[in-house]
Amino acid sequence: MGYQNLVIQGKADISIKDSQLVIDTGEVARIPIEDINSLMIENLATTVSAYLLQSLADEGVAVYVCNRQHIPNTVVLPLNKHSRHYAMLKKQIELGKPLQKRLWQRLVVQKIHNQARCLEINGLDGYEELYLMKKEVQSGDSSHVESKAAAFYFNHLFGAGFSRGEEHVVNAALNYGYAIVRGLIARSVINYGFEPSIGLFHRSEQNAFNLADDLIEPFRPVVDLLVSTYFSYDDDDIGLNHERKMRLVNVMNLDVLVRSEKHILSHAIDMEVASLNSSFLDKEERLVLPELMNLQEHSYE
Repeated sequence: MGYQNLVIQGKADISIKDSQLVIDTGEVARIPIEDINSLMIENLATTVSAYLLQSLADEGVAVYVCNRQHIPNTVVLPLNKHSRHYAMLKKQIELGKPLQKRLWQRLVVQKIHNQARCLEINGLDGYEELYLMKKEVQSGDSSHVESKAAAFYFNHLFGAGFSRGEEHVVNAALNYGYAIVRGLIARSVINYGFEPSIGLFHRSEQNAFNLADDLIEPFRPVVDLLVSTYFSYDDDDIGLNHERKMRLVNVMNLDVLVRSEKHILSHAIDMEVASLNSSFLDKEERLVLPELMNLQEHSYE
């Protein structure tokens, strides 16, 4: 897997030659495909070919395309890349309800734990209550602790009365960051042979990535911590300028703790998906999930 996360903000012609991505903006830049982790295309005037998209998908590069508001709304991923896709599809369809509910319970517990860590790292009140709330999560979260914790958490993180439905730079930043992480999870889900539309909890017939929306939950507080550190209501007149978007794209390079060891976000995602695969094979909950830590960019020493 590569390590470079590229963002195309201006008009460009992008092609592939000799296993290199060629970016022509008037000046030509060449990057080996093997070094690329993701490519984000912000400018709708950028030209690409079907061959380019197919080649990047084959190499596992997550390609994001933004809408007119410059928010990622499309991710290009390989279909059925895994050689045992049908075998995994059968396991997903045949997954027993008890295990499905335990897996969702574990995801929700870790999400609330990381929300508590986010408040604690920020020096805000409310984290102790969240640590208690996570203990109330039952199998399948039948008492809906997740939604109660979310309302409590966001009001402490961004202030009383904060709503995720508001049109505001803070919500725009959260949506941007979540979309990036969701794309990485969707890539990993497909690489491990899962059918991404079959989720554990999310079951929308109009959502091609229900499973990614399940697995993103413990990772959301990573984005929350990044946004709460660098964005505020006072920045609404600035909006998501290029510098701010680059800070959000950098979420891919942040470290999280997995089993008390630091791992870059993309690797932690692969560990989570691999552990879901083990859970399906062994028919018991074996999830390996991230724990939020202070913002720290990964070092490739």
